[in-house]
Amino acid sequence: MAGAIALTPGGNTALDGGRARAEVTATGTAVDVSAVLLAEDRKVRGDTDLVFYNHPAQDGVTVQGQAIGVELALVPAAVHTVAVVVSVDADEPGTVFDSGSGLRLDVTSGDRLVTFEPPPCRLGETVVVLAEFYRRAGGWKVRAVGQGYADGLAGLARDFGVSVDDAPAAAPSPAPVAAAEPAPSPPTVPDTVLAPPTLQMPSPAPGFGPPPPAWAPPVPPPPAAPPTAPPPMPAPMPAPMPVPVRASAPPPPPPPAPAPAISLEKVEQAAPALVNLYKQAGISLQKQGITGQRAAVYLVLDHSASMKSYYRSGTMQHLAEQVLGLSANLDDDGVVPVVVFGSQVNLVSEISLDNHTGRVEALQRKLPWGGTCYSPAMRAVIDHYQRCGATDPAYVVFQTDGEPFDRGATKRLLQECSTLPIFWQFVGFGSPRGLKFLQGLDTLKGRTIDNAGFFAAGRDPRQRDDGELYDLLMAEFPTWLKSARAARIIR
Repeated sequence: MAGAIALTPGGNTALDGGRARAEVTATGTAVDVSAVLLAEDRKVRGDTDLVFYNHPAQDGVTVQGQAIGVELALVPAAVHTVAVVVSVDADEPGTVFDSGSGLRLDVTSGDRLVTFEPPPCRLGETVVVLAEFYRRAGGWKVRAVGQGYADGLAGLARDFGVSVDDAPAAAPSPAPVAAAEPAPSPPTVPDTVLAPPTLQMPSPAPGFGPPPPAWAPPVPPPPAAPPTAPPPMPAPMPAPMPVPVRASAPPPPPPPAPAPAISLEKVEQAAPALVNLYKQAGISLQKQGITGQRAAVYLVLDHSASMKSYYRSGTMQHLAEQVLGLSANLDDDGVVPVVVFGSQVNLVSEISLDNHTGRVEALQRKLPWGGTCYSPAMRAVIDHYQRCGATDPAYVVFQTDGEPFDRGATKRLLQECSTLPIFWQFVGFGSPRGLKFLQGLDTLKGRTIDNAGFFAAGRDPRQRDDGELYDLLMAEFPTWLKSARAARIIR
């Protein structure tokens, strides 16, 4: 068998053979293994698409103990993905996946061995999607995932449409969320989109050479005169030999001044309409002393029914362009992932320097107007950030105009993810009286560090000066950076 290929989250490789076998091991936790067959919309076709110990075979997919076998030629054309799922043993209540679980996946296909060890779970997850077999260009590939669910089978049901007994109850009025309608999973990001940013570590300054020697040749004492002879006149001292001095190494060149992630020239070429926003954002970073800081910037947009006027007026498009101008200072890929949400996550997409014109209208045109639930959108950001393998911290602009139905879930998730390198900047539109919950998130107790900020943008955010908006966006981020470094959450 050829040498093993070790994947990291989001990594993928082609399968080599007509059959694939995925074997799960766990050193510290008893686990159950299952497979989920997904159609092109990443939903099951029916309950029989969940393959587990009580239903061990379906359409070429079998479960045998802690292994899953896939006869690729027998998988129906309607099935585009086979997800490999591991869950804690139902007979051991209270068990969760953590750093001691030792999860590992070994995939064999033909002469190829692919291994994957997901990052340790930190949020009390009880279910983890380890990997996916999926169709691509007429063949099959395997992708490492490592997505966990702290809400267990309910979270799996929400993403894949599987019927389970512990599905969550409907949200309270005035606009309840139907429990029978699971929220869609964020679509998988294509292989060529949103490449993980690279952490730019400054090169160490060259060191000075060793100090020049501080020695000189010793002068020998004159020979002693015979005891009977009178002391001779002292001979004149020879001129001292010149002391060799090693030339000091030249001083090192000064370190380069901190610079934005993307240069002004590139912004002028790719997005000339955003140049002023890019400059204004840079000024705010300079005021805070964090020019040169790198971060993966996200944008979360509320698509509840009360937001219609903000989309129609172009306010949401302008906010997206403001965030893109900030991102060009912090992230060198020129792309901002966008999560659009209502009662559930409606869309995960992106806006970039070269496609920003009219982008928000194009993204939201066919989306439904719904209620307001924060936690699905927050989890979509966490999942995307962990999948993309970014090494820089994440900075999330989370826009909304009202309180959510899932207040408890939102608070718990914000507390749980306070150990992650993610900062949440909540931006409230509309009357401040409707934004008290967001104010409470800004001061929420029970977090490892304060990982959130909030400000009210007003009833007409477009009337606010761009420079003032950037100052508000950057008001709490620098403090979080210091706290996160002190807590070793980021470098």
